[in-house]
Amino acid sequence: MRALLPALVCLSLALPPPLPAAGFYFRAQEGWFWYEREPEPVARPEPALPEPPAAPAEPALAGTAPEGPQPLSAQWLRERLGAYRDAAIDDPTPENVALYLYLQRVALDKSSRFAAATQRAVQRDPFLDEITQRPTATFAANLTNRQAGEHRDRILRRLAEQAGVVFFFRSDCPYCEAQAPLLRQLEARYGFSVLPVSVDGAPLPGGAFPRFRQDRGQAQALGVVSTPALFLARPPDAMAPLSQGLLSLAQLQERLVVAAVQAGWISEDEFTRTRPVTADLMLAVDQLPGSLPEEPEALLSALRALARAGALPVTD
Repeated sequence: MRALLPALVCLSLALPPPLPAAGFYFRAQEGWFWYEREPEPVARPEPALPEPPAAPAEPALAGTAPEGPQPLSAQWLRERLGAYRDAAIDDPTPENVALYLYLQRVALDKSSRFAAATQRAVQRDPFLDEITQRPTATFAANLTNRQAGEHRDRILRRLAEQAGVVFFFRSDCPYCEAQAPLLRQLEARYGFSVLPVSVDGAPLPGGAFPRFRQDRGQAQALGVVSTPALFLARPPDAMAPLSQGLLSLAQLQERLVVAAVQAGWISEDEFTRTRPVTADLMLAVDQLPGSLPEEPEALLSALRALARAGALPVTD
């Protein structure tokens, strides 16, 4: 009997728990049935209504441009070529690299065709051809430079008859010492009178322009802040600034002409002849109408008309 006790204990542990007793008398703690709460109705989900069928896509109208740039157009390549290049760099499979190189080939072919068309358009239109304004051949460019130099020299000789150069210097200024011999060349070549004015009252150490005047407030009145300072003076009281710094002889020649045209002492036509160009072709933007046509052929005609209006041939 004692030997069976452990086996019974194990068996009782293995059995399922006893079922609750059937019958009302064995469930008296629940109360009478009319006191019991009725179970909550289970909400059943309503069946989902079928979705209406999608409306068929409207067919594209004939002649309607698709959204986005045209494939392989310049805009399409500009927007996408970089992404294809980056993909080929990050994942250089033969397909990715070949795809990028093909697209690059398309872009290069477009560029070559554009360059050829540009050459033809330029050759047919003198207003677009830079050779019309200045030749590019060496012998022709040299001829243009020589012609412009002769016009400039004539103007400078005439200008020297009515104007001179005021030269403000300091005795301790090495740049003033270097400027002096170039002013001597200006005197000898064109006949300009040079009026030297010492700001500190002392002469130049090299002995150039020994007969000078002392500054008595003229430098301050003209706004001199650095030496050498050069001014183009026309009696009785006209004054045009040239520079406040060291100039080469070529720069002196150019600035004398520019100062003269700005002061109104020579005409714009005379000034144009001193430039190394054979024609001054500029769009007459001052004659631009209030609005321009958007149609390409009409816009091109309007721009050509502006070019013809602004053309100024350079002749002797």
